[in-house]
Amino acid sequence: MEDKNTNYFVRTLIILLCIGISSIIAFKFFFTEPKGEISGGLITLIIFLLVLALAESFDSFSVGKLLSIKREIQKKEKENQKLERKNEELLSQIFNISNNQKQSTTSVFGDYYSGKKKGNQNKDIDENVVQELLDAIGNSVVITEMENNIKKELDNKNLPYDTPTDTILIRHLAGTQLALNFETIHSAIFGSQIILLKDLNRVAPDGMTTTEISSYIAGVFKQFSGSFTDWDDEKYLSYLYSSTLITKTENQNIHLTNKGVDYLSWIVRNGKREDFSF
Repeated sequence: MEDKNTNYFVRTLIILLCIGISSIIAFKFFFTEPKGEISGGLITLIIFLLVLALAESFDSFSVGKLLSIKREIQKKEKENQKLERKNEELLSQIFNISNNQKQSTTSVFGDYYSGKKKGNQNKDIDENVVQELLDAIGNSVVITEMENNIKKELDNKNLPYDTPTDTILIRHLAGTQLALNFETIHSAIFGSQIILLKDLNRVAPDGMTTTEISSYIAGVFKQFSGSFTDWDDEKYLSYLYSSTLITKTENQNIHLTNKGVDYLSWIVRNGKREDFSF
């Protein structure tokens, strides 16, 4: 163990202070009337002198240390109180998160079936309302195909769709998907391609021969010669094929698809512009 360094300046001050206090005690006791009286102030001075003497005699005894220990205890108590409050807040948050997760799980896997069953038992289904909601989207071969695709996905995931509400939601989902697809097509299609679709619709169900199509495309290239440099028939028709608006049959005639018919109806129904360039 290392020896404690002695601070002689502090020790000298303490000795002088002890001498001073001793002088005050002696003067108060022997020279102040009434002599020999031990008052409260005198007792305080004696205690203070005793503490200083002990502090000088023992390394581990110090008034400063006693006060410091008291302050440290109060500080630790405050820190403990803060930590306890934080722990309570954390436990409360964890408890809330746990409850929310439990409710979410119940809502997805439990309440879905029980709520659906309860609703079917307590409510009489109005078939007219169901049909009205279905008619709001309309029906076509394309929408039916999209509905079947949605049902296949649900079947693959073992999810039921056996209520009128399911039927309505599937129809609306199919209609929304188709409308979004038409918006995408309409943002990229040429005006001359819309005219070609209309021509194909007029000659349905026979369609147009590749010669007639080539003749039409040649007229478009001639009219907009600066815009279709290095284009050919295949490149001009590729977007219509990839969007499944047209198809080529075994007799090599080009026909408008059911989706193409729905697209033209969608343009008219929603007042979409058709006067695009090219």
